[in-house]
Parts: sequence; C-alpha cells; structure tokens
Amino acid sequence: MAAELFVLFVLFALAAPLVLWLLIAGETSNPTVVDREEAERIARERGGLDETDRRESPDRRTDRDDRTDRDEWGVDSRWDE
Repeated sequence: MAAELFVLFVLFALAAPLVLWLLIAGETSNPTVVDREEAERIARERGGLDETDRRESPDRRTDRDDRTDRDEWGVDSRWDE
C-alpha cells in the first residue's frame, strides 16, 4: 500500500510541472507582434487609460509634509535636557 502511494506521488510530482510547462508553452507559442500605436489602441479597447487620464498626475497628494519631530521613531526632546 505504501509503495503504491509513493509511486502515485512521484508520478504526480513529475506530471504536474510537465502539464504546467505545456500550458505555458501553448499560450506563448504564437505571440501577436504589434507596433506601439496598435498596442495602445488595443489597451484602450480593453479598458486602459484615456488620453485625458495621462495629463493628470496619479499622485493626488499635496506637497506638504505635516510630520513633526514627535512623529519620528526614537526622537524624544526630553533626552537633550
């Protein structure tokens, strides 16, 4: 019984990577090669960014830094006294 389970485990251990490799090889065997404009058009059709979204910064935070000395680790003004 233990020998059969071991053989089954070894077969599965060898078959799983082979199946994954075959799936990946089949998916990447014939890639579509397009120029940049065509790729951008396809990306927009699939839900990519609009032209108007490019002009705005994705980071909408302000340039202010509200942190003080009390917000930092290991800083204690009482140590200098």
